[in-house]
Amino acid sequence: MSVVAIVGRPNVGKSTLFNRILGRRKAIVDDVSGVTRDRNYGNASWTGREFTLVDTGGLDPTVEEGFFPLIREQAMLAINEADVILFILDTRDGLTPADMEIADVLRRTEKSVIVTANKSEGDRRGMEAAEFFELGLGSVLPVSAIHGAGVAELLEEVVRKLPDAKENTPEEWDIRVAVIGRPNTGKSTLINRLLGEERLLVSEVPGTTMDSVDTLLKHGERSYLLVDTAGVRRRSRIRIDLERHSVTRTISALERCDVCLLLLDSVEGLVEQDIRLAGLAEDRGRGMIIVLNKWDLMEKDHMTFDRMCKDIRDQLFFFGHAPILSLSGLTGMRVGRIFEAVEAVYGEAGKKIPTREVNDLLTRAIERHQPPLVRGKRVRFYYATQTLTHPPTFLIFTNRPGEIRENYVKYLEGRIREEAGFAGTPIRLRFRRGRGEG
Repeated sequence: MSVVAIVGRPNVGKSTLFNRILGRRKAIVDDVSGVTRDRNYGNASWTGREFTLVDTGGLDPTVEEGFFPLIREQAMLAINEADVILFILDTRDGLTPADMEIADVLRRTEKSVIVTANKSEGDRRGMEAAEFFELGLGSVLPVSAIHGAGVAELLEEVVRKLPDAKENTPEEWDIRVAVIGRPNTGKSTLINRLLGEERLLVSEVPGTTMDSVDTLLKHGERSYLLVDTAGVRRRSRIRIDLERHSVTRTISALERCDVCLLLLDSVEGLVEQDIRLAGLAEDRGRGMIIVLNKWDLMEKDHMTFDRMCKDIRDQLFFFGHAPILSLSGLTGMRVGRIFEAVEAVYGEAGKKIPTREVNDLLTRAIERHQPPLVRGKRVRFYYATQTLTHPPTFLIFTNRPGEIRENYVKYLEGRIREEAGFAGTPIRLRFRRGRGEG
């Protein structure tokens, strides 16, 4: 699929245009310079022609501090990938020295560049955009990304400049994997290690990845869609709407994934926010693998891993069945085990137990431990079947569906796991009134 990259100085409206073209809020939009730090991808189409749209962090060749050098590197990677480049300028600021330096960079790429004069509104649209002809990059298209004016004309020009379509099958993935964790646990570093390129901006400053960024990865015969999410801060540290939206996006990533990797900082160990994140994954029925990242930084002996696993399983009792890996995204140590673990958890979440086996299992569980009496009357189970996968869900017919105690539900879940597995995935038990109720 052809690639269209959106580039320009910080805060000229790149992410607003990105969202306008995609028709949904995928990139964070805010008045703070440098909000879009990583490349952000989305599939778009116009008049039947599909293309991949890439939003980039703001290019400012004159700044050498903070995130800007890293952002510049990411933007250059996007430019190198692109077939067509949308060079976004701000009519309110006019032509700036930074704009002229960016134009020089784009001119050297010898790629199709569409000069886009954003924030052009009202009757003076064409006049406000006129000064950008000085750049010598061809015609200038005035648009208002926030209101949508001129965007249709811009997309027509994009489609006209796209290379001839190739006969390709659409990219698809087999398993969607979300990478979740607190800020600075090494999510982007890990994905970069898996991909073999610095696809995601990496910095020692917590919260570097502000947007969720989806990345397709092929490993062996499988394709994985990796989602690197913004780090979820402790609630007391969420001070502005921008960070609050990134938290929402992390939760959204859990909604979209099949399996999640919960990254923990091995040195810091498990903290309250990690437990909350695991709870979110459990609530949404997502398979989970616990990853002890930065294992290379640990002072350890032959018992360290076992002790940490016990501590984690004691605190994450509701996900005590999840696989635990120790690795280093920075050095690559044991990173390859992730694929095996993802396959295993995904397989367990998709496993279907024949109805006869489910009922035999239920019978053995009841014989071993009868359900407690309810107001002096016995709870009876008549029949059970597995109705769903991802997560595995079992429907049990009983005489008292609303009165089964939580501890007995947990007992039944434990018996199912003991006999049938389902490591790394939540299990759902549903109860319905059945025949012979009394």
